[in-house]
Amino acid sequence: MMYASIIIITLSLCIELSNGFFARTIRDGNWRTKTHIDITVTGTLRAIEKYIKLNKGFGSIDDFFSNDASGKDTMMKKVFALRNAVADTQGKKKDIAYIHCHADQIFLAHNFVKSCKKKLIARKGDLDEFITQLGECLYTVQSFYSNTNWVEMFGGVAYEDFGINDLMEVAALEEDTCLDNADYNSQCKNNIKVNGKLTSGYHQGRGNTKPAKAIGSSTGKCSHGGPDDDSRKLVARCGINKDTLTPEWSPHSHLHEQAYKAAVQATDNFLVANGTGVLYIIGQTLFEDVFHVKRRRNMTLAVAIDYTASMTDDIAAVKTKVIELLTNTVGSSNEPADYVLSLFHDPETLNTAHKYIDGYAMINKIQTLKTVHSNDHDCPEYAASGTLAAIELMRDNSPLYVFTDADAKDAHRLQEVCNAAKAKNIPVSSLLTNQCSRRKRSALGRDERSVSSLSFYQQIAKATGGNVYETDKESIGNVLDAVIEETFPSSEIIIDSFDWSATDTNDQNITVDSTITVLKISVTGSSAETDVDIYYANGTLETYTSGMSTRIYTSSGETIISIQHPADSIMKLRRNVIKDWKVNITAQSSIKVDGEILEQSDTGEMFSLKGSPISDNNYTVDLSVYNLGPNGTCHNIALTDSTGNIIVSHQALQLQRGVDNLCAATFRTPNVEFQVKLYGNDNSGRSFTRKLSEFYKPSSVELQITGPSDDVIVGKESLIGYEVINRGTVTETYQVSISDDHSFVQGTTSEDYTLLPGDGANGTFAVKPTTPSVIFSYTISASIISTGKIQQSVTRKLVVTDVERPDCTVVHADGICGISSLNTANCSLYNWTASAEVTFSGTLLQSISSTVGMSVKLAHVNITGLSFGPIAVNISGNCCTPSLYINVIDVDGFISQCDLSFGDGQSVQSAEDVSEPSGSPVSY
Repeated sequence: MMYASIIIITLSLCIELSNGFFARTIRDGNWRTKTHIDITVTGTLRAIEKYIKLNKGFGSIDDFFSNDASGKDTMMKKVFALRNAVADTQGKKKDIAYIHCHADQIFLAHNFVKSCKKKLIARKGDLDEFITQLGECLYTVQSFYSNTNWVEMFGGVAYEDFGINDLMEVAALEEDTCLDNADYNSQCKNNIKVNGKLTSGYHQGRGNTKPAKAIGSSTGKCSHGGPDDDSRKLVARCGINKDTLTPEWSPHSHLHEQAYKAAVQATDNFLVANGTGVLYIIGQTLFEDVFHVKRRRNMTLAVAIDYTASMTDDIAAVKTKVIELLTNTVGSSNEPADYVLSLFHDPETLNTAHKYIDGYAMINKIQTLKTVHSNDHDCPEYAASGTLAAIELMRDNSPLYVFTDADAKDAHRLQEVCNAAKAKNIPVSSLLTNQCSRRKRSALGRDERSVSSLSFYQQIAKATGGNVYETDKESIGNVLDAVIEETFPSSEIIIDSFDWSATDTNDQNITVDSTITVLKISVTGSSAETDVDIYYANGTLETYTSGMSTRIYTSSGETIISIQHPADSIMKLRRNVIKDWKVNITAQSSIKVDGEILEQSDTGEMFSLKGSPISDNNYTVDLSVYNLGPNGTCHNIALTDSTGNIIVSHQALQLQRGVDNLCAATFRTPNVEFQVKLYGNDNSGRSFTRKLSEFYKPSSVELQITGPSDDVIVGKESLIGYEVINRGTVTETYQVSISDDHSFVQGTTSEDYTLLPGDGANGTFAVKPTTPSVIFSYTISASIISTGKIQQSVTRKLVVTDVERPDCTVVHADGICGISSLNTANCSLYNWTASAEVTFSGTLLQSISSTVGMSVKLAHVNITGLSFGPIAVNISGNCCTPSLYINVIDVDGFISQCDLSFGDGQSVQSAEDVSEPSGSPVSY
């Protein structure tokens, strides 16, 4: 009975409409139904494993990462980012029929996949954008097998030529492809009329309209089918989708497993197929970066620090971050093999270097590190000497981080440093704050100083494969987070966080589950390390004498307790001083949780929330829990406020998937900032908690960005549209503003709107890129003018190109398809005409066509050999085709469409007899 109730609630939670395989959730109630999430993970892991076997000499992913659990976690995060990008495509591109292989637009889909090669290459400098684009490409590759008749003809095998070579024959636009089936709400096998050629179903209202047939017709175009497709009620009735295992959702449900099998193989092929896969387009190095196919070696964590008096603030930041890293990882599989600390100064006799095997010894040394004054008041220090001393003590293949605010007094030893580092394959990266006689910089990673002394650090970085980061003393902590975490990831998870008020009880319970290898407790606001103690479940006080634990007090007023391999139990944190504190409890553990908040669109798709949630709206918290084990369970999902108190909690709904568990619950958004917390039992039955790091700040304003989403042209102005909507209960005045990281914004950068509750406004900003082959980001924000507080902020990225891909624009449209013309008896009596302009340069056109061929005439000049536009396109037809697209494709597969609609979104209805129209037919 419990199982049945879970299924019912899951359907109410995650109901979304479908354009192909379900994107994220199983909506038909059958847990065996496969989704785009399942296809992407299975196909991608299969591809990665093939790559590892062929190029790394290991038999499996698990073998490759056997001594690097953190590396495998990072790889899985990349895979999960890709699966989310695939799933999000279904909602983002819901009205573009060829993205879903709908409506016989298979040739367009084939060309879209072909264009992916160029699009991916253009995004190789930004891994996040690369994965987003790869997700869009894979979505279409996978949808081909659910939405076309390939599987009906060839079974569960991949079509290796799709998106690559010449496409097999596709049914003509005017050709009937399916047999009519009156029982359109159930399975309808053997209803496909054509054979030996491809066809696909129409999905009413999703960027396509099914051509109507007269009542009594026995054949017509195929439908997608399922409860969200009204075209299933039009001849030819029923459908051909293979999205699910349930006939009511999928008329060809009997072929779902074969479609899934083919889509998995196609995903694998798209990534690593010999000669055609993404691997061969981008090369091994980038492929390994995209999916983190990298193992951590036994590396030294090495830092060389200038400890002169001017470095006081810098050293404080370095101490904080290094201690944070070490207390997270000592005793775990992520711990560095050893540690090197090199201290340099002027005179050189003050330089010292130290090597530690014990992480706690390194912590103690860092804790006692202080700046030292000397009699040499000139600015440069003996940085080369300090760097060489560190290199001598380090393991091969380990990174060295140099921290200084001064020039190198011994810069003449540059080549000596480079030779020593290269001999041991040690990349040397320098973090520079305020070089002598230089002005401070606040930007991260800028290389724009032309002063010759800076070239010492730049030349070392260039020769050894390191980097130079220019920052300031205030920002060095953030730089360290990004730089060191990349090489020494802590894989830290949050157990809990809360405010410990002076009025609260003096004891706080901490749940320790059986998977925790390192437990870390941070108490901010304490005055000494003895302010707080930790007790085990049997009442024993931790004394920090075993070598498996430590307690330190930092200069920033924080007590940190770190315990290796604590027993699974309820431990007790006790304070000895009554004050207001903040407590953060983290751990190293195999049970990890990633999450996203899903919102439902007006047409039913579930997609990842971008921006802030709207107060009092319903959202689904969707958690991916890995390494939970076959007996692990999710109990509740809670929203907690900024102090850690529970605002609301709901029972979690759980679904076991191949590589993780899906745990979900739906909430009405509170009016205060919140975090997400999960309660459950691990595989051994011990209680556990996990908390997401993100804070969600609800808003009363909705902000939507309406484009562009494709590449933009260098030197050409592009408009970025937006819509701002007041979702609150009072009238507000908002300011919408734009900024970008390349100064490409032109003209107005902000607009003010006074909006009543429920009202919205639209606007545009202009960008004009001046640099080709770059990826730039822009941010549009909405703030309340009276408070100045930003309520919503959305950041997007665009690729700048010097090739102007086809752009189709409607110039003129004449004709109306009114109600009297929208039936099969009269529609041919009412005509329409339109004209369009196609601009392009730096490419050749492959074809210009329309999405519907019946009674439609298209005319344009011969496009053979044309490398630039504009060219005019004229099209005419009648009201049997009240809506259609003009399709323009270039030789690289890039597509532009002109949308023509003469019937105000209405479709043609079937009729038996010809009736006299109420007015004379329109003629042109």
